[in-house]
Amino acid sequence: MKLITPIAALLIAATAWGTPQDQNPGESVKTEGDYVSISAKGDDVRSVLFDLFRQTKNNFVLDAGVRWVLYLHLEKVTFEQALDIVVQNSEIGYEIKNGVYYIGKGRKTAKPGTQPTKPNPTPQHEEQPKPAPKLPENTNSKQVTDSELQKRLTTRYSVTPIRKVFEEFTRQTGVKIEVEASVPDYKLDAFLIDTSLKYSLDVICDAAKLKWSKTTNGTIKIEKAS
Repeated sequence: MKLITPIAALLIAATAWGTPQDQNPGESVKTEGDYVSISAKGDDVRSVLFDLFRQTKNNFVLDAGVRWVLYLHLEKVTFEQALDIVVQNSEIGYEIKNGVYYIGKGRKTAKPGTQPTKPNPTPQHEEQPKPAPKLPENTNSKQVTDSELQKRLTTRYSVTPIRKVFEEFTRQTGVKIEVEASVPDYKLDAFLIDTSLKYSLDVICDAAKLKWSKTTNGTIKIEKAS
């Protein structure tokens, strides 16, 4: 049994389309060296494309349902120019994959090596973001944020050194807590279930007569209340 190759099947299918007047292949398209001439007066776009690709020895696949009548005359243009004009006037497009042209409705013309259009860079005359104001010398703007103070924690300590309790706060929230040396090493019960860091600090400091504050180093400082 004789096998039909994909290319042969493509040619058979393309030939079966025919033209409005059953034109002979090549009647509307002529090639001369690297140039193409097309003369179509009410010709079916399918026939024109078939002739164009057959004579220029390029491979193509045409989506089903493409219908259009062409009226155009092109003299000695390149293959790419001819193809672009034909598909543009037929309101279709094409993509190229592995050397094969896929043509049809809804396809955006994409040629090998083309890249998506990038937005134009911001013109230099447009207003640029203003730099952040300079801070006074010897200060650091990094402080614990309100969102960090709302981080949740849970502790179940009984008669536990206060510094160990604060270390657990740091471990669970990632916010470093510094306890001044003057703070006594109290032992306390700390049963805090899914509470915020701020609430936990308030509770412990109130019970131990301490106070907490934000430092410019991004930490929390614990010290004796005045």
